[in-house]
Amino acid sequence: MFRKLSKTLAVLSTVGILAVGASFAQNETTPQPGQIGPGYGPMHHEPMGPGYGPMHHEQRGPGYRIKVDPQKVQAYCKEVQPLWQKMWQIRKELRELWSKNPPDWSAIEKKEEELVKLRLEMRKKAYEMGLPFGPKNGLRLRRICGW
Repeated sequence: MFRKLSKTLAVLSTVGILAVGASFAQNETTPQPGQIGPGYGPMHHEPMGPGYGPMHHEQRGPGYRIKVDPQKVQAYCKEVQPLWQKMWQIRKELRELWSKNPPDWSAIEKKEEELVKLRLEMRKKAYEMGLPFGPKNGLRLRRICGW
């Protein structure tokens, strides 16, 4: 009798603790009145000054949304596709080098340098063709080239 009662009591207390924990977790993630999100800051609803909050693409400065000629993009995609494939091949080789124990640091360094040179060459070609380039405002190759 005592064992049955202690098992029931243990199960009920465990369920109670789980329920209380779930309610606290729900309370933490649910915005309260006056809160906008988990960080509670003004976020994008109340700009704090220039450069904060939502802006239209005209306000972000020159070159934010550049109209791109689709023919130039297709020509760029055709020209850069071998470099793109080589870049993925180098990434695969890098994964293999990193998985070795111990890693061959000189080979990894050489492959990383090759990868950087390929990226730079691709961005240089984009610049020469009058297309956006760079890590932040460059072309999204997978999206526009369909790779």
